[in-house]
Amino acid sequence: MTIDSNNLSTIVLAIELSNPSASADAHAAAVFRVDGVDCTGHGALIGSKPIPDGIRSSDAIMVLIESLCGAHQIRPTQIARIIVSIGPGGYTALRIASTTAKVLAHTLGCELVAVPSAAVGAQAIEPSQRPALIALASKNQMAHCSLVHQDGRIESLGVLDAQGVGALSLRTIFADKHLPGSFVELANDRGISIEPLVLDARHCVSAAAGIAPVDPDELRPIYAREPDAVTQWRARAES
Repeated sequence: MTIDSNNLSTIVLAIELSNPSASADAHAAAVFRVDGVDCTGHGALIGSKPIPDGIRSSDAIMVLIESLCGAHQIRPTQIARIIVSIGPGGYTALRIASTTAKVLAHTLGCELVAVPSAAVGAQAIEPSQRPALIALASKNQMAHCSLVHQDGRIESLGVLDAQGVGALSLRTIFADKHLPGSFVELANDRGISIEPLVLDARHCVSAAAGIAPVDPDELRPIYAREPDAVTQWRARAES
C-alpha cells in the first residue's frame, strides 16, 4: 500500500512489548492511518508485525519498525504520533519499549502517547465477558489487577492477592501463563472463566482514544513493583 504524501499528519506507529509472556501470536508494532490529529477512533490499519521468535531486544524492535515502514513505503518523517504500551509488565520489556518510543519521538519530532497495557488488553474483551479482571506482572501469588466494568470502563486496582480478587464480582480473568495458582483456584471455585490475555499493537489506537500526548522526557513505564535488581542493589548498599 502506498501512503498518500498529501496527508502525512495521520500516520501513527504503535509499540506493544509490555508483557512478552502474553499473546504469543500478538504483533509488537503496527502502523495506522488515523483521521485527524486527536487520536480518536480505531484508525485504519496499514500493517503490523510480531517480534521474531526468541528475540527480545532493542535492536529487534527497531529492525521490526524499519521493516514494517519499508514494506508499506512509510518514511520516518511521515510518522505524526507514536503510541506505546507502558505497563505494568516485564521490567526489561517496558524499558526497551519506552526508550525506543522516546528516542523515536525526539528524533522525529512527533507526538508521543503513553497507554496503560490494561487499556490495550481491554480492547479484545467482549461485553459478554465483563466484568473482567486483567492480571499483569504476576509474581509471588500476586498480580497487578485492573477491572473492566460492564460498561467498558477500566479501573486500576493495583497489586492484589487472591483474597483481594475474591471480593470482586467477575465473569472472566484475562492473564498470561504466570497467573498465580491461588487465582486459578479461586476462579475454579467460583466458575470464573480464565482466558488468554491479548496485548497487541493493533489495539493501541483504540486504547489511546482520549489520552493526551506526553513530553518524551516525562514518559515513565508503569512497574507493578520495584525491579529485583533495584531491590538487591539497595540491600547491598544498606548492608
